[in-house]
Amino acid sequence: MQKKNGNYEKVLLGVCALVAVGIAGFLVWQSQQFEERLTRLQASSKNDPGQPPTEIVKATIQRLVEKVSWVSPVIKGKPVPLNKSVRLVLKGDQLIDLMTEEVQLRPPMPNSFIVANDLPNYLFANFGDLDADEDGFSNLEEFNAKTNPKDSGSHPPVTDKLFLARRITHDYIIRLNSTSDPFQVQRVLPAPDRPVSRFVSVGADFGFERGSERFRVIKFDKKTIPDPSVGEKDVSELTVLDKATNKEFVVAKGTDTNLAEYEAEFEFLLGKRQTRVAKKGETFQIPGIGQTFRLLEVEEDHAVIQPVEEGSKPITIRKA
Repeated sequence: MQKKNGNYEKVLLGVCALVAVGIAGFLVWQSQQFEERLTRLQASSKNDPGQPPTEIVKATIQRLVEKVSWVSPVIKGKPVPLNKSVRLVLKGDQLIDLMTEEVQLRPPMPNSFIVANDLPNYLFANFGDLDADEDGFSNLEEFNAKTNPKDSGSHPPVTDKLFLARRITHDYIIRLNSTSDPFQVQRVLPAPDRPVSRFVSVGADFGFERGSERFRVIKFDKKTIPDPSVGEKDVSELTVLDKATNKEFVVAKGTDTNLAEYEAEFEFLLGKRQTRVAKKGETFQIPGIGQTFRLLEVEEDHAVIQPVEEGSKPITIRKA
């Protein structure tokens, strides 16, 4: 029994020895391979551009040394300097050169008006309605008046912003009722209570308001016309002088004569909207301006005013 155990131990020791020798040999082999793997590699610098592309370098140098003759483009017979920029604007699918007038960017304003005045916002479709100097007048209004659109002290006349809002009528109707001397003349309107009548003769002064003698009878003309219903119709005429206006008018039998007085209501649209009412023949001032005007005429669609300064000319004011 002891002999068998001794043989077993010998075999086991022999196997262990062989395993140890194998492991030692493997480790020696690995050590040789590890030395080879530790060989230092040459790294390249990130700042190293490497070898230049020779052909591209040669072509670039050739281009730089090549002599080029620059020729200025010619517009309308004049060369355009190459050291100056050209304003080109794309409007829709059309390219517009602001240095020429062949195509206008914002008609009726020429391109030269935009460039010469160095106006901003010319790319906006509503450029003509804009006010570059904020003086209350648009670019288009300044162009039409030939004033400086970049100078608030240069602008069209302020009366260009004055409009007739409406004509106010005050009816004054008189009628010839009788054609025997003294003649009956009646005021129909205005009639606060009832019509007022006066009996007058040629050469007499009279009026319808208490204490007034506004009118004077100049002459009387007896007239008739054929009438199928009554045979003859009385259409006699009384010529009267209106001393308030120094004008004569005729009152005919059976026909109303309206000596209406008119007022003008104006709107001033420069800055804050304001209104003024003036009677024909009277003076008034434009709000905030201080200039005085006289109202000469008032029609349904326009009025005529005139500055009170000597030598000034009448100005027609359009209806708004």
